[in-house]
Amino acid sequence: MADIPHYFLYGEELPETAPDYMHIARLEQSLPKHNWEIHPHRHDNLHQLMILESGSMHAHICDRNAEYHGRCVLSIPAKEVHGFAHQPGVTGFIVSVSHPFMMSLFNDAERQGLAQLFREPMVIPLTVDTDEGEITRMGDRLLEEFHTPKIGQASIIGAYLKIVFVMLARHGQRSDIQENTDGKTALFERFVRLVDTHATEHWQVSQYAEALGLSQGQLNRVCQRAAGQQALAIVHEHLLDEAKRLLVFTQLSAKEIGYQLGFKDPGYFSRFFQRHTGQAPKQFKTRVAESQRQI
Repeated sequence: MADIPHYFLYGEELPETAPDYMHIARLEQSLPKHNWEIHPHRHDNLHQLMILESGSMHAHICDRNAEYHGRCVLSIPAKEVHGFAHQPGVTGFIVSVSHPFMMSLFNDAERQGLAQLFREPMVIPLTVDTDEGEITRMGDRLLEEFHTPKIGQASIIGAYLKIVFVMLARHGQRSDIQENTDGKTALFERFVRLVDTHATEHWQVSQYAEALGLSQGQLNRVCQRAAGQQALAIVHEHLLDEAKRLLVFTQLSAKEIGYQLGFKDPGYFSRFFQRHTGQAPKQFKTRVAESQRQI
């Protein structure tokens, strides 16, 4: 595999009436045509929710493998490489939401409270204590609205989705929604978008700050408040995530990956990777391959 496949929706042919900002399907209806398996791929601009009602599946997200059993929800942000192998008979929903549409549903304070859900892959158990079938009912409502377009469809779908994401954040007990109306969340999101674009050009923190109209100190404070990290650590984390994806899902050598990520010296790339992960690139690739064979 020369590169990680990029898809809008994996293997789906959308009806002409389908909205372009969201898709939903029942797992038991869409998976059999894929032999119950979705090969590793990524979506550049879609956030996905895998709502598992019953049955089990093996999930590969980035460099992690795990088995999951109903009832739970896997939340997968845009750009995260993921693949699934389901046991036949699994039931539930797969929901795909355009990232810009999703973010438009929330104000700055809400985005701050849900930041981890939007940025990091999460597995959220749906226990009897935290969910009495409400997530599944929301799935049914979204499915009905998706297939029967009526006036105000985007508003209704947006309302249902907003409820789902807030409920998932509550179930995950990751954070409480905090008031933050000072625009720092929007600044952080702009910084993250700049990192996506310029990390492989190895911009300095000062360049990111200048592009945002901030001092380096102000940028670091925005990042610390939103993500608990300094700006440089976030840039390094982005490069490491990309390196891991390329090591796991392509046949590129460590040297080629280093060049692709903007490192002019392959030796420096290897030292950078080992300093942050504790393993050389080849060791990391071998460890992940061995863990996959054991599953």
